[in-house]
Amino acid sequence: MFMQSPMLFRTVLVLLLLSVVGLSAGAQSSSSSASSSVSSRGPVEVRLGGLIFEIGSRVAIEIVREGESVCLPSVFVEQLQLFDEADVLLHEEEFEPAIGTADWLGEIRLTDSEGAPLKPGIYRIVVTTNVGSFTAEIEAAETSRFYTLGHYSATAEVCGLSLRVYRLLTELDDSARVTLRVGDRLLVALEGNPTTGYEWTSTLLYEFAVLRESREVEYRAESDLIGGGGVFLFRYSAVAIGPQAFRYAYQRPWESVDPLRVVEFSVDVH
Repeated sequence: MFMQSPMLFRTVLVLLLLSVVGLSAGAQSSSSSASSSVSSRGPVEVRLGGLIFEIGSRVAIEIVREGESVCLPSVFVEQLQLFDEADVLLHEEEFEPAIGTADWLGEIRLTDSEGAPLKPGIYRIVVTTNVGSFTAEIEAAETSRFYTLGHYSATAEVCGLSLRVYRLLTELDDSARVTLRVGDRLLVALEGNPTTGYEWTSTLLYEFAVLRESREVEYRAESDLIGGGGVFLFRYSAVAIGPQAFRYAYQRPWESVDPLRVVEFSVDVH
């Protein structure tokens, strides 16, 4: 249930409809949209629209708190759902107990129960929390569709909380080639265990990168057990048009030997 607070703004409402400029002559315009609201009489509602992913992609979602906010209590994620355009529920995940947003990272696979890619179309990801809902409206599309679109530029924030949606890549995507637009986000998640001395590092440096790190590398342990493993998280934002190669090595920094594991892939930004 939404918890009322005497310090809560009476009503906060933001609605952005951002026109997106085509990248080349003859390119169609697309639009990205964002809205957020919170009132003393109802729950938070945050929406992002205009996101596009290649069919069969994996999508990562997180709720990020930027700065200190006094208008919302602690926020906990209770449920993650995926709906199709006809509002049919395709995926549902419950979190009991609920997970604080600082420790939560959701994943949605744009595939059916047998692993086959979902057909091209519009889908809706809904994150339900103790204070309200965070929704991302996305399109699953063939790669050729990216060439007809422009930059993506929508953001939505309420009381310091932002919804972030990423194209997700893991070791399973080794040797893959993926497509993004300028403004899209990329998250690379690689499993590892730093208690063994090993860590994942990005081995390629670019003076003029088309994707730039949006945060420092983060490590999240899977449990509180001593010696347990976890995941290294690399977050990027697409800032320019062009190709970019990625290479990650899992190794002990002080050893002059071949890495234990290597992951490589490439990204084309349109």
